Amino acid sequence: MVNRKRKRRIALVALLAFVLGTTAFAYAAGMTFGGATNAGHAGQGSGAISGYNVHDIHYTLDDTDPSTITKVVFSLTPNTATSVKARIDSGAWVTCSGGTSPWTCILTADTSDAGSLEVAAAD
Repeated sequence: MVNRKRKRRIALVALLAFVLGTTAFAYAAGMTFGGATNAGHAGQGSGAISGYNVHDIHYTLDDTDPSTITKVVFSLTPNTATSVKARIDSGAWVTCSGGTSPWTCILTADTSDAGSLEVAAAD
């Protein structure tokens, strides 16, 4: 009689293990991806930053106060930039307009302090 109870317990434990194992497998089998096109992308790479040549720079002085620069116009080579910003002597960056060369930047700077023009461009 004791031997029968032991066999039933072993059979019950084996049945429970089987049920739990197949249930877990069914859940795991249900998790699929839609294929490589839906799985997303990841990666890493590097490339050289080529930069631009800034040329044909022209400054415009204020009509009433010629000690103030109000605008700067310049060209970029290559002519591929889509976003350009500029500043004079670490002043505030301003967004330039143009889309193609030349680019026009409306800004304010004192001519007595003007020592450098910085241009940031990206395509």
